[in-house]
Amino acid sequence: MVKKRNLEGYKREGKRFIPPMKQLPMREQGYVKDMLPELVWLGLIHDRQGYRFGARVLETIVEAAEAWRQNDSPRNYALQTAYEGLTHEQKAKLVDALARADLLDDIRYAVAPLVLLYDGFALSFVGPPPTVIGRDALIQRITDCVKKHLSKYETPGVVLNGAMLLTRLVAGTIKFAAHIEIPDFNAVIERPESDEAKRAASFMRASAIGEFGMLELPATWARHFWNRGAELAPCQLPEYARDE
Repeated sequence: MVKKRNLEGYKREGKRFIPPMKQLPMREQGYVKDMLPELVWLGLIHDRQGYRFGARVLETIVEAAEAWRQNDSPRNYALQTAYEGLTHEQKAKLVDALARADLLDDIRYAVAPLVLLYDGFALSFVGPPPTVIGRDALIQRITDCVKKHLSKYETPGVVLNGAMLLTRLVAGTIKFAAHIEIPDFNAVIERPESDEAKRAASFMRASAIGEFGMLELPATWARHFWNRGAELAPCQLPEYARDE
């Protein structure tokens, strides 16, 4: 009986058993396979505290990073890889800025699944949450987050794509030609079914995939994220993995 329970959620293909996390739909290769692992830390923050809180986090980080931006290659701080290679002093300044903005504890709670369960998460320097969270609860939270953000056409995924553009706008590292009509990005959250929201979402996705392609980030973190997720999957409720 124990062995059967441990295999719950696995899908059999011939002699192989496919774990739940590897059953996730990967039709949107550019976004799901590569971009989502880079942005999922923000997804966890949005799930816990909302989209506007996530925007405050990015704004605070960009403002804190102003001190060294001119001496560094351009970074998009919506992506977890942007935090790789920061010096100890730079990390300390970011943590201090988040603490002074009264954001740090909520961030620690939100990204705890990545800090505590995944090696190599570039934002681990923010530290663990001040109270203990059970392993099963951590796994469930990252699973729910991934499921919620799988589609770049639904509001949670749209907002993740938009976070890349927001970071550039806050940093002042992107400008639009005068003839380009900029949509109302707030419509994505406030009026998600409106034509304006759909136009804004399309704008966000195009901007994100364009920049992501140009950055040519190494796939190390994305591979680890999905492989680690497959290892963790048998410990969680697998119902979503069987949805078609």
